[in-house]
Amino acid sequence: MENEQSFFEGKTVLVTGGAGAIGGNLVRRLSGLNAEKIIILDNLSSSYEWNIAQADNVQFIQGDILDEEKLKWAFKAKPDIVYHLAAHFANQNSVDNPEKDLMVNGMGILKVLQYAHLVDVERFIYASSGCGIYGLDSKMPFEEHDISIKLYTPYQVTKMIGELYTNYFYNLYEMPIVNARFFNSYGPGEVPGK
Repeated sequence: MENEQSFFEGKTVLVTGGAGAIGGNLVRRLSGLNAEKIIILDNLSSSYEWNIAQADNVQFIQGDILDEEKLKWAFKAKPDIVYHLAAHFANQNSVDNPEKDLMVNGMGILKVLQYAHLVDVERFIYASSGCGIYGLDSKMPFEEHDISIKLYTPYQVTKMIGELYTNYFYNLYEMPIVNARFFNSYGPGEVPGK
């Protein structure tokens, strides 16, 4: 099995939402693993410029995943790996703005997947949501196939839509997909309320 360093060596990686808490830490880690180029696409709506990793192999594109021109620019480098972390997040935000939630988390992942397919990515990693997929009433411990349709927020619904789209692209195009189901993440770069 190849090690982490050699896996990323010489590869181009796109991280949508790469200026957020998770994305910023991911980009810093990737830059230390000798990725040839790391492209961040982030509109800074829930992140800050100070959290953008500074390294010679990091390129920052300020823009939205719904903006065709910014997506074309980000995918022009033909990334080998895509980490899709960009999202309209926080359950209350989704309740207050369900249309925006659907556009960013639903249409956004579809657009990113379409571009990823066009450049034939080696791997697509989607930042899903454990609570969004397993729901709030799942029996513990749960397994990967334990999926709930008893959802309480538009955020949960759109994260489920995201997994359905990634599964669709896997089934139709055999795109290698990883659905990472995060639970209540926090850490360096996290800004309360953002």
